[in-house]
Amino acid sequence: MKKIIGLVPASNNLFKTELVYEDKYSFPNNYIERINECGAIAIGILPCNAYIDKEKLELCDGFVMTGGGKIHPYHIQIIDYAVKNNKPLLGICMGMQTLAVYFLLCKKKKERNYEGSIIELFEDLRKNKYNFTEPVEGHRNADLTRDNIDDIKHKVILDENSILYSLFKKEVLNMPSIHKYRIPKVEEPLQVKGRAEDGTIEVIEYNDRIFGVQFHPENESINNCIFKYIISKC
Repeated sequence: MKKIIGLVPASNNLFKTELVYEDKYSFPNNYIERINECGAIAIGILPCNAYIDKEKLELCDGFVMTGGGKIHPYHIQIIDYAVKNNKPLLGICMGMQTLAVYFLLCKKKKERNYEGSIIELFEDLRKNKYNFTEPVEGHRNADLTRDNIDDIKHKVILDENSILYSLFKKEVLNMPSIHKYRIPKVEEPLQVKGRAEDGTIEVIEYNDRIFGVQFHPENESINNCIFKYIISKC
């Protein structure tokens, strides 16, 4: 049977305006295309008011968390579910950043003896304007179009002891980059497994089935090995 991969929406527009029909969850087609090409079934994870029911997550064999502009509670919920249930998860761009934020929250929860949930801590920190990421220049020199993908690529230098090195069999990848923020560091047990030439963290791993990349492999089928790998771990 084909594996079911839950596609986690970016939801860039949620609660940004007073216009009810602007509260939307979005699923870029290129993610769906890659998952289909790799022999799995992509289904959209549909939160409600930025939260998600566990029953929906239980339908999925694994998850792909897309890029986006803002982390919402459901992003943290899905990471928490994947980690606690050892479900395969690939975080891309903001999805990778969310993975890093989750383990930062775990550390702060322990340090502060915080009695609330991870989600409550996330909401508290966000209300107090905590900076989970930092600005970075030179990583989004243009918006991606159908014709300029080669113009927005940069080098990613891999650790030889990494999932991506085992897949691509080379130390340096050339990948599309369209982000304006980056994570400054990661907390254990996360490990940094790849960086851009300016030191920006581009690849992180939790274990052999939960990892993230800052770049955008979903834009080219030549990167399907990444999606095939996460499906194989389901």
